[in-house]
Amino acid sequence: MAGQPIRIAQLSDLHFGRHLPSVADALLDSLRELGPTMIAVCGDLTQRAREGEFRAARAFLDGLPSPALVVPGNHDLPGWRIWSRFTRPWRRWRRHIGTDPHAAVTCTADGVLAVGINTARKWGLHPDWSRGRVNARQLAGILAEFDRAGPADLRVVIAHHPFLLTPAGLRRGLVGRSALALRRLHRRADLLLGGHIHLAYSDVVDGMVVAQSGTAISDRLKGEPNSYNVIEVIGDDLTVETRHFDGTTFTAMIRHHYRRRDRHDWQVGDPGGPATPA
Repeated sequence: MAGQPIRIAQLSDLHFGRHLPSVADALLDSLRELGPTMIAVCGDLTQRAREGEFRAARAFLDGLPSPALVVPGNHDLPGWRIWSRFTRPWRRWRRHIGTDPHAAVTCTADGVLAVGINTARKWGLHPDWSRGRVNARQLAGILAEFDRAGPADLRVVIAHHPFLLTPAGLRRGLVGRSALALRRLHRRADLLLGGHIHLAYSDVVDGMVVAQSGTAISDRLKGEPNSYNVIEVIGDDLTVETRHFDGTTFTAMIRHHYRRRDRHDWQVGDPGGPATPA
């Protein structure tokens, strides 16, 4: 991965239907200026999976300046419209987003192989059906895609539900079967991207960098401004920079650094801190 840096813009929890149009416009301006290698959209494109919300999400995706890998979130299911939720849960997703929610989706671009999976479920044993799961078939699909990667490619998994929680989000719960997923992905994946919590943070889990992004453009804030992450990889160095919306534009605020010890084994690098505004 020598040469030009890899830049991944990580967005999540757009929640069209509860979105802020001025923030959406500012985000598109920021992404055009950044010109990322690829864009990861980590689910919850809509608030209630309505037709108009999906149309707005589709128009936003069509305006992105780089290849995008998009996965669903729990809000992209038909809420409490029980008949639709159980008989045709992904009909509108298929119509407007155009991907198969039951299959892994991939994006390859300039030294990156990214695989996206759908962790949202139409029902669950836990009373909170917003929680998600990953299953063995999905993990096998990820690993099969990674078998196609070049030896120096950055290997990225994109989902909606988190593989890492901070104390502020513990009540939301990790993605189901996260322990199995981490075992299977150990030393195969470099980077796990997610959303759902509406909080931005990152750290290392079992040698993989886990980065969570906040809500990019919605009014459903959880004590943090609207934000998105810029992940940059140069050789064996990886930074996760969180850009906050300041009322006018998205400004770099926090940056965390990670360093690779060997092929797929990352550790925390220099302490993170305030970022130099971009």
